[in-house]
Amino acid sequence: MGLFDRFSKRKEESTTTEDLPPPQCPHTALVPRWDQLDDMGKEDLVSHYYCEGCSSTFTREEGERIMRELKNNLPMN
Repeated sequence: MGLFDRFSKRKEESTTTEDLPPPQCPHTALVPRWDQLDDMGKEDLVSHYYCEGCSSTFTREEGERIMRELKNNLPMN
């Protein structure tokens, strides 16, 4: 078996990306959003959170919960 045959055989045996489910976003890029410009920067007045990774929008409560979970899962040295 030649070198080219080995490479082409591996490609045939490997799974295609169409067979794999899409990866789930960990929502590590959450950005707070405010309805009013004057409220910007005030954590208690956040209207919702936006994930820059998957473009999902979360309520303030959901975003705060996700942020807490991410913070608790960070390794502490």
